[in-house]
Amino acid sequence: MNPLDLTRIYRLSPYKVWTRNGQDYNIETTRGHIFVIGFMDDYSIWPEGAYQFTITNQSQQPSPLDEKLRETILLLIEAFFAANPDILLYICETGDGRQAFRSRLFIRWFNNYAGRDAFVMQTAEVQEGKTRNFAALIVQKSNPRLNEILAEFDETISILTDKPQ
Repeated sequence: MNPLDLTRIYRLSPYKVWTRNGQDYNIETTRGHIFVIGFMDDYSIWPEGAYQFTITNQSQQPSPLDEKLRETILLLIEAFFAANPDILLYICETGDGRQAFRSRLFIRWFNNYAGRDAFVMQTAEVQEGKTRNFAALIVQKSNPRLNEILAEFDETISILTDKPQ
C-alpha cells in the first residue's frame, strides 16, 4: 500500500492524526479517545489491490456519535483512494456484539459524505453460526475493473451466505 499524504488531513481534520508505520493512522478526539484507522492488505477475494479498512477504539471507552470523528475518518478514506486507486473492504469488529450498530453508523456516515458520488459502496451481511458479520466494499466508480470487482464481491458473499450449516 502506498502511504497516505497527510498534508490535506492535517489542514482539514478537526482532530489530531498521526502514523508511525504508514498503515495505521491514529486519531485523538477532544475527549482523549484514541481511534486507530488501519489499512492492510486483504487477499480474501482478490489476489492484489484490495485492502481491509478497520476502525479500532483503542481507549475501549464508549464514544458518543462524533461528527468530527466521522469527518476525520472520511478524510483518511479520501487520502487512501488518492494514493491507492484500489479496493477497500470494511469489516465490522464483532468482539462486543455491536457490529450491526457499527455497520449502520458507517453506512450513514458514508451516505452523508459529500464525495460519495465518486464511489460505489456495496454492503453485505453474513451469518456465521450465531455471529452476524457485516461488511462493505468501497470502490471508485472510475476503477476500470468496477463491474468485475462488484461481481466477485457478490459471488463471494453469495457463497458465504449459502454455505451449509
